[in-house]
Amino acid sequence: MFEIIKHKNKLKQAFSECFQPLKSIFDNVPIPMQKDRYVTAAILGTCRGYAEKNDLTEKAFASIVDAVFEEVYRQDSVDVQTRTEAWLTENDEVFMQSYYHAKDKASPDIELAWLQSYAQEHFDVAVEVRHVT
Repeated sequence: MFEIIKHKNKLKQAFSECFQPLKSIFDNVPIPMQKDRYVTAAILGTCRGYAEKNDLTEKAFASIVDAVFEEVYRQDSVDVQTRTEAWLTENDEVFMQSYYHAKDKASPDIELAWLQSYAQEHFDVAVEVRHVT
């Protein structure tokens, strides 16, 4: 159990740092990232490759994926995971290319500079809108 926590924390930290340049002051990523096949597939593929390289169980993998999506997408995590699962089930071409690319690149060091570059090229920094009532 403690080993899973170690892996969860390592991956959560890696993805949090990866998307840090795009986060708002409240640590939210840009909203369009929630519907981006490439990014969600890269997250899932990296987690899968990392789990395989570390001989983690399917239960550990699922727990890690859930934690990473919550870290990145916060309150929208469940919706993003549902969309991600649909793209995986449908074998969406863009999604699957990104998934396998990320899975192949996955390593115990979790080097995500390539994903950070993609995100910065395709998304603007998130902004928070203040609502006055």
